[in-house]
Amino acid sequence: MIKIIVNVQLHERRVAILEDGKLVELRIERSDQRRTVGNIYKGVVENIVTSLNASFIDIGLPKRAFLHVSDIARYDPFADAETEEDEDSFHQPRLRSYGSQIQKVLKKGQEVLVQIIKDPIGTKGARCATELSIPGRYIVLIPGAQNIGVSRRIRDRSERARLRKAISDLKPNGFGVIVRTIARGLSADVLAQDLENLLGVWDKIRKRAQVLPPGSLLFRDEGLIPALVRDQFSDEVEKFIIDSEKEYKKVVEYVEQVAPSLAERVELFRSSKSIFDKLAIEKQIDLMFRRSVRLPSGGEIVIDQTEALVAIDVNSGKSFRKKEYEDMILRVNLEAAEEIARQLRLRDLGGIIVVDFIDMESSENISKLEREFKEFMKRDRAHMRILPMNDFAMVIFTRKRVQQSLLSRITDECPICHGLGAIYSPSTMVANLERWLIRAKGKFKGEAMILTHPSIAEELLSDGGDRIADFKEAYAIELTVFADAAMLPNSFRLIDAKTGEDITDKF
Repeated sequence: MIKIIVNVQLHERRVAILEDGKLVELRIERSDQRRTVGNIYKGVVENIVTSLNASFIDIGLPKRAFLHVSDIARYDPFADAETEEDEDSFHQPRLRSYGSQIQKVLKKGQEVLVQIIKDPIGTKGARCATELSIPGRYIVLIPGAQNIGVSRRIRDRSERARLRKAISDLKPNGFGVIVRTIARGLSADVLAQDLENLLGVWDKIRKRAQVLPPGSLLFRDEGLIPALVRDQFSDEVEKFIIDSEKEYKKVVEYVEQVAPSLAERVELFRSSKSIFDKLAIEKQIDLMFRRSVRLPSGGEIVIDQTEALVAIDVNSGKSFRKKEYEDMILRVNLEAAEEIARQLRLRDLGGIIVVDFIDMESSENISKLEREFKEFMKRDRAHMRILPMNDFAMVIFTRKRVQQSLLSRITDECPICHGLGAIYSPSTMVANLERWLIRAKGKFKGEAMILTHPSIAEELLSDGGDRIADFKEAYAIELTVFADAAMLPNSFRLIDAKTGEDITDKF
């Protein structure tokens, strides 16, 4: 049972996708962080880097977009009979053969149409491609291509063949089409209407490309809520609940045009209480910040993100009798497999992911775990490549995402631990203070005041202040401790009691 819950605030929109009451996906759109994936820009080649076989494209955004030679299409969507006769018309560069060198395809100052395929992440700009695609409700239009594709999620061979035949009869020459999963069972007339709409959008894009200067936005992909309706609101969704009357009317109007049978499933939430609080979604969001996730059987999974990969460890959480060990470990591993699939979607983790399951002896149980894990992963719309489980009970796979993980977008790095997840203990900070005293011995004489966090002050003054007395005797510096709750737990300041000068960085 799938429900889509939408919360609209002044400067933020959140979408929660629930499966049997569990939060499996959370999407956030903020007014100052609009998604750029899918947008089409008219850019200009600013720099060519032969060592990377790539170029940087100025598309009018603060950061230049990155275009690798492998992301350049082998066709020009503008190269039809009409534009070939007009020497002044716009043309796309195209890749003549695979393995081409970037400097043979592009040149500095050349204009090019690009589509964002990956949002900026960290210090990196967006990644773009010259293969342009325009998404509709049921199909995706690819100007310049010729192929017809059908979503791999449509597994019925006869239905795949029917859809391929329908599109083949409808589409004009010079366009590729991908049939989306949601088109399963639809008539050719419905597909034709969607195709006609997309051809109209492409006509506007090509006309804008002829007249607008580089750095212009030619096509903006739908915002969070319209894209959600377009891509995921289907017969599988029991309810679509939204707490904004304005957005509710827009959604109903759009759904009545493209899928009238689903209009009655759209509901307006009316309450003084937040919709996310009412449905206990806020509590589930808070759990996303935890490193470990408990499993029903008492086990847990521990998720650690590094620069190179995401490591997920499965722990049993308790010991079992030898007689029941194998069955219980299988149960924990299966629970972990389902929860890992959910957490990947929820946290939107990507890149290389390593899962360390608990070792099992039975080859039958190992095969069952592998099958079930892949089955759970089928619910994920992200592209993945999963390798077989190795001899160490580890599964390694890649998951492709097009933007920063959700946690990195809604959180900042801790200014104290800087992502380490741990800080110095009070006793370690006392040892650090002593090292400062060692450096200052003989160079500073007199009295110093220590400003530090209460936990460190407590450690210094424990045992009746013996440590302070020991420091005075050993280093000839008299110390007075002041607890300051505003100080960070990993810091202290030393002030010359006579002059009031901060002498922390002097020694």
